[in-house]
Amino acid sequence: MPEPQAATIPSPKGASNGLERLPLNRLDQAVRDMAAKMEELRAALMEQERRADVAERQAAELERQLAIAEAKLAVETMHSAGLAAQASHMMAIAIEADVLALSDLSGEGNGGVAPKSRLTQVYEAAFDAKGAELGIEDPAQFREA
Repeated sequence: MPEPQAATIPSPKGASNGLERLPLNRLDQAVRDMAAKMEELRAALMEQERRADVAERQAAELERQLAIAEAKLAVETMHSAGLAAQASHMMAIAIEADVLALSDLSGEGNGGVAPKSRLTQVYEAAFDAKGAELGIEDPAQFREA
């Protein structure tokens, strides 16, 4: 018994484009396959758009955090400059007033190392106390020599 043939697309007046010989069921499957692929591509596009939105929000948040950090750094830099100016001013006043000589303001020398001034000792004590308050094990390692 001969195998039944699937319906084929009739071609208009002798046109030959290869489709006229394709069975309708294969064309239907090709259309379904293309629709499925288009749906996959739409889903992938939506996912990419979602990821781009997330990345944009993260970038905006990082820019906000950077602006805050830069502002804090500026305040700390100004504070540092103010403290340095105060220290310079105190030193100038002490020299003008003929207060104790700078060598008298220093602590005891230790093993050939230049003795520390009283201002240095005060700074280091405050620095270390704040470091301990913040839970830093050895704040001295963060001091500039």
